[in-house]
Amino acid sequence: MNDTQSIERYGVISQLFHWAVAGLLFAMLGTNFLREMAEKGSDARTEWLNLHMSLGILLFVIVILRLFWTRMTFQPAPLRGLWITRILAKAAHVLLNLATLLVPIGGYLRIASKDVSADFFGTPIPSIVGDMPWLHDIAKLGHGPYMEYFFYALISLHILAALWHQYVRKDGAIDRIVPWGKATAVS
Repeated sequence: MNDTQSIERYGVISQLFHWAVAGLLFAMLGTNFLREMAEKGSDARTEWLNLHMSLGILLFVIVILRLFWTRMTFQPAPLRGLWITRILAKAAHVLLNLATLLVPIGGYLRIASKDVSADFFGTPIPSIVGDMPWLHDIAKLGHGPYMEYFFYALISLHILAALWHQYVRKDGAIDRIVPWGKATAVS
């Protein structure tokens, strides 16, 4: 494949990464909600927290793999539009990628700074920082309610933009990232 080749759609692996990240984000929001609904100190609350941690670590790994994959493969050109909308779309994607990397780090540091092991599907990941209350306070800023609301806003904006492109602009934005899309994938 040369640099001038045009790609209309994301390849199957890129699509899998996209939907895996989306699914994990929604699962993490769900596990966090269920954890908050469970009684403090209960086994259910601990189980939901452990599942939330496991999904967060998995998300972190998948996002890193996705970023490497994106750098190694050709991606479709940005959708046409005003220069400002292309810049805003790029900024939103950068923020989503940064958040999906930094929030799991914040979550790990939030647990680790209490000198507690994180849980990855039953496998403990020991604290690398020990008991550090000041770090816990900082990590809580990056992995707490403010970041949760920021994520809600970013995800909502992403979904609304995709729907706007697909159904108002009719430029096939969603078709590019789903396996059953109308255009044919080159990669």
